[in-house]
Amino acid sequence: MPVDHLNIVERKLIDNLRTGTYNTTGGTSTAWSSSDVTVFGQFPSTTDVKYPAIVTEMSANGLETQFMGQKLTFGASNTEAVGELYGVAFRINIAVDRASTITVSGEPYKERRLLNYLMLNCANVLMDTDFSSTNTDVVQRNYTGFQDIGYNPDLEIWAATANMIIVFKNNR
Repeated sequence: MPVDHLNIVERKLIDNLRTGTYNTTGGTSTAWSSSDVTVFGQFPSTTDVKYPAIVTEMSANGLETQFMGQKLTFGASNTEAVGELYGVAFRINIAVDRASTITVSGEPYKERRLLNYLMLNCANVLMDTDFSSTNTDVVQRNYTGFQDIGYNPDLEIWAATANMIIVFKNNR
């Protein structure tokens, strides 16, 4: 049975965003607890959304590089397999409403300040997601940063969107 790399990568990103854990020079740090931020694997219905929210959605996937003869060599044992580098793209959306607040170092962060805090720490979490405990060999990450940062006065929501591509070895 082939390895389900797409679901492994998606689940690992969502789990890490839920805990808000990333690497620091002193080990690891946590930007928020799982009760501070709600992370969704797809856009929730308007009745189910809880703010602040992070929505991680897979937006594309496909072959990144197919090798001549489809031969992959990997691992210390130089094992050969048929396969390719496969890429999966994610769109990460952050939304904060007027009532959202997270206490950071004893100070409440709200509205645009909270959005800024979440953008920076989402980037930390995304880039530091460790796949070593999985059987998915991630070889590259491309993170575009947050764009479309803004405020919708009708909904009273601050929001931002980032894109990320993760490339892994897909051996068959």
